[in-house]
Amino acid sequence: MDAEGLALLLPPVTLAALVDSWLREDCPGLNYAALVSGAGPSQAVLWAKSPGVLAGQPFFDAIFTQLNCQVSWFLPEGSKLVPVARVAEVRGPAHCLLLGERVALNTLARCSGIASAAAAAVEAARGAGWTGHVAGTRKTTPGFRLVEKYGLLVGGAASHRYDLGGLVMVKDNHVVAAGGVEKAVRAARQAADFALKVEVECSSLQEAVQAAEAGADLVLLDNFKPKELHPTAAALKAQFPSVAVEASGGITLDNLPQFCGPHIDVISMGMLTQAAPALDFSLKLFAKEAAPVPKIHWS
Repeated sequence: MDAEGLALLLPPVTLAALVDSWLREDCPGLNYAALVSGAGPSQAVLWAKSPGVLAGQPFFDAIFTQLNCQVSWFLPEGSKLVPVARVAEVRGPAHCLLLGERVALNTLARCSGIASAAAAAVEAARGAGWTGHVAGTRKTTPGFRLVEKYGLLVGGAASHRYDLGGLVMVKDNHVVAAGGVEKAVRAARQAADFALKVEVECSSLQEAVQAAEAGADLVLLDNFKPKELHPTAAALKAQFPSVAVEASGGITLDNLPQFCGPHIDVISMGMLTQAAPALDFSLKLFAKEAAPVPKIHWS
């Protein structure tokens, strides 16, 4: 899907509520700095100071729209950023523009960082000749999941289930609580009915076979080393060719190609949302038509 079209996935009411909560968190009371900046008409340029994938425009727009500011983009969503890049211009009352500055930059930086990591993971997988799904996980920041899942999509990865209602995932603790793999899967299958798929986390081929026999649609081979993962997946597929296999646990951008194989359908990576470094952006006000280019401080 075209990255610009992904904005249609974001429910306007949910987006507005998120933006409202972010702005209230940053300024729940008196904004003394507004007396310094005043309310005169101002303009600022958004600069990208690190390479990566641009992601998060709908959130950036929504923040400034709520503050009566207008954003004009010079680069489309999903663009590859080469610093220093002039990305957008924001116009509005000075105190409003500065009120939204840090919230907007934080959101854009984080979302772009996740999109950049996702794009790198997909590129590594395709470079290994693998055509399966690179996916995120539910390991997201509380209150920030919509941004992080959206960033995955802009980067070309699959978001995986958005929440507990998107897929019935039977984890190791569910198996213990239910009294075994078969009992857990039967209960999950009954709860899922016809509308949802059932995925079961397994730590051995024996558990994977039990899960498949009990009606699992997907089997998650968690924390397997590559030399154990591929023969286990092959053996499971030989018996249950219609059962999808997901690999997860300890997978990074460096070792990702080792987990790619003909019997693996999905590779999920928690690091895409937990460890992706944020990109560096700055928003600089300018008084004249020529906006100064910021300097990059290399570490």
